[in-house]
Amino acid sequence: MRNVRRKHVRDKRKKRRLVYMTFSILFFIYMTVNMIIGDNGLLKYLKLRSVKDTLLAETEIMKSQNEEAKNRIEAMKSDPEHVEELAREYGLTKKGELIFKFDKSE
Repeated sequence: MRNVRRKHVRDKRKKRRLVYMTFSILFFIYMTVNMIIGDNGLLKYLKLRSVKDTLLAETEIMKSQNEEAKNRIEAMKSDPEHVEELAREYGLTKKGELIFKFDKSE
């Protein structure tokens, strides 16, 4: 009778360990999947990192374009000949000037 009880107690312990181990493994798998695929997971992090790098590159391009525009503005402010050259490219004239346009085919 005593051996039967011991065996019964050992069987209960084994079942309990098996249940705990199963739940532990399932919990570990759930947490791992959640860390990779979840809302704040690795895949989302990598995507956001890629977007961040793209935006930083675009920002640098815009900064260089702004700097270039500032330089052209300063050049126009300090060089009236440059302004006159640009105005003539757009067909503007001084008072009293006449524009003669010729066809290149003639």
